[in-house]
Amino acid sequence: MQSRILVAALLFAASVSCSSSSSKDAPPLEAVVAEAPALPSLGMNDVSVLIPLSVAKTFLEPASGGAKGVLLPKDVYDKVPKFGVEPAEGLVWERMRAVAIRFDGCFSVPSGCEAQIRIVMQPLLESGMTNDSALHLFYRLTEDELAAMVPRLRHLRELAPEATDGPLDVSPALVAQGAEGPYATALRELVLELAGEQSFSRMTFFLRAPPLQEEWFFGGFDRLNGTLRQLDIVGVGKSNQRVDRPDTAEGYEYAFTPAGKVPEDVSALLVSAKAKTAPVEDVKKAFAAFLRIENPTKYGPDALPCAGCHVSTVVTEHAKKAFGFDAAAEPDAFTSTRDLTMRGAAASSPPSLRGFGYLVKQPMIGRRVINETAAVVDDLEKRFPATPAK
Repeated sequence: MQSRILVAALLFAASVSCSSSSSKDAPPLEAVVAEAPALPSLGMNDVSVLIPLSVAKTFLEPASGGAKGVLLPKDVYDKVPKFGVEPAEGLVWERMRAVAIRFDGCFSVPSGCEAQIRIVMQPLLESGMTNDSALHLFYRLTEDELAAMVPRLRHLRELAPEATDGPLDVSPALVAQGAEGPYATALRELVLELAGEQSFSRMTFFLRAPPLQEEWFFGGFDRLNGTLRQLDIVGVGKSNQRVDRPDTAEGYEYAFTPAGKVPEDVSALLVSAKAKTAPVEDVKKAFAAFLRIENPTKYGPDALPCAGCHVSTVVTEHAKKAFGFDAAAEPDAFTSTRDLTMRGAAASSPPSLRGFGYLVKQPMIGRRVINETAAVVDDLEKRFPATPAK
């Protein structure tokens, strides 16, 4: 940052010198510009930001607002169905806090691409733990806003010397600098400038019910011309999808209602005990289907029912160990030059269906989110390079 300020000062000095003395007394403008450091490249943690819970307490809440209004109006929040979920496990307005932020230049929609900022909110308790329920809030960006936002993401990277090009993890900058550091301050400013009621376009929900047999409910609403309309989920319809997980001594067991077998049938792998005795070709097909579900180049989010994405991390990691399946050998597996190493506890936590957030205090980062993040970085670097071609 200091070098950039120095270059700006030299540019100003050069222009003054050229106007008040001979050109031989001033450094050539081309030489000064050549010294300007390029904006940094973006990494995984620059476009998908998992907020430490210690920072989340004071960072962003539903009533936080800026140029486009509050992030989540109370009347919109109140549209989330209750499903008999008790507040002890469900959503609590006063405790909702942003635990993750995602920047995306090309969210797949019927018309093509839509630029977005997305925020994940969970209830944060006095103990510092989270409830296993969440809201996913979507904010539409114009193409002009996107083009202006990407350089600002690069400037945010300059404020985060702790950031690396490593795998997606809890934000290194927020861990090191805290809620009042330069990175957090600039990130919050950017989000509140672009996200708010005026750009709010969708809300999806993830609710965990607390009985002995665990169950989660998925659903959501699109906001069109100020009106909320229930999402029409592939394989589910204009309804909600439920996932049940009976308690098992080992492995995992999931049941989807509705089953949602389109566009992929993953039923052969939804119960680990049954998969052991199922025909191996059926299990292998289900494994390949889960890899396609995890691959953003195969399916946009709206082309999939909710449940498959949320259990895929546990299932595919278990299948690799139990059956010796190799994802790298499958033609439909997502590949990237970026570091796709999985951090957090999502791969080994059957009781968690979290894609990007927390279970109690443990970070959960799902495989689909990692793959999407890598694709987003590549897309932004290609369309909005740090050093535009001459």
